[in-house]
Amino acid sequence: MPKIIMHLKEQIIMQAEKLLVQEGPEKISIRGVAKACGIAVGTIYNYYPTKDALIADLILHRWSRSKDGMYRSLDGASDLMSGLDIIYEGIRQFTNTNQNIWRATAVSKQFSSSYPQHHKKLSEELSSLISYLLIKFPNERDRLYLKFGQEGLEAFISENILLCYSNKDIDIRLLKIALM
Repeated sequence: MPKIIMHLKEQIIMQAEKLLVQEGPEKISIRGVAKACGIAVGTIYNYYPTKDALIADLILHRWSRSKDGMYRSLDGASDLMSGLDIIYEGIRQFTNTNQNIWRATAVSKQFSSSYPQHHKKLSEELSSLISYLLIKFPNERDRLYLKFGQEGLEAFISENILLCYSNKDIDIRLLKIALM
């Protein structure tokens, strides 16, 4: 009779992250994660067809935690502009924390072919953070709705945050000036 392990996918991600921290992304393997979980290698393949798929899911889990941290930090924002700084800093920290994983694995190659899909998802998630911020500061929200219109404002701001982050020649201050 097969052994039933509760929350196995979460356990796999947790052990993969431990190995990632201890050994680095170059040395992580499906076999090593299976050993750390106390399961057969084939069991991991039931959840992840490749090491890249496992690492991609690990990065998504890390992004989720990072995003949750941004939401918590936004509670302390004193105004819209300080909230934009929190989001920008959250993206910077997430990127800096995970860049070694991207460089050491084929995940970046796998993601490059589906870049538009991942970019859209990231933009939508940032839009939800912006929406949260606009709800928190209704006077600033209403002022921006008058200036830019209500339709797509969150997407406009999130896309411009990404543009500021990805293009080092464009400073986040330019976006903040445009929003003033």
